[in-house]
Amino acid sequence: MTGRYFLLVVVLPIVVGGLIYILFRTDTLLMFQWAEAISLTDLINRGRASVATLQPLIPEFVLFSVPDGVWVFSATAFFARLWHDGPLWMRIGWIGAVPAMAIGGELGQIIGLVPGTFDIFDMIAYTAATLGALWVARWSASTSPRLTPQTAAAPP
Repeated sequence: MTGRYFLLVVVLPIVVGGLIYILFRTDTLLMFQWAEAISLTDLINRGRASVATLQPLIPEFVLFSVPDGVWVFSATAFFARLWHDGPLWMRIGWIGAVPAMAIGGELGQIIGLVPGTFDIFDMIAYTAATLGALWVARWSASTSPRLTPQTAAAPP
């Protein structure tokens, strides 16, 4: 896994999802208490004020489902790329863990096992994120040079 892949496919989506939460979600979420504890409230409030006029333009799907979808995308893409050459049981276990937790948690909301409200759009986001991550990881693996014993031993 290259540093570029890690930054663009793993870190950047999480940053985007985090910014959606910080800038547009209600400030009653627990994360805002953490921000206050580390004296970030003023900075966050300035950021929220600077984008407040955009909030009515952002679809609810983006505000409420995309942030969860991007963490599923990032983590799935990370494990898919990391384990692309691993044993089948390891690939299935690691790559499948993230979507299984996300989808399982959402389904658990239906029966009251997990706190929250079931949302079909979250399920759509998780499914799309998983499929997208698998495609990106596979494409990246197919275009990256493989480390072989010959290339590992070759002088720079």
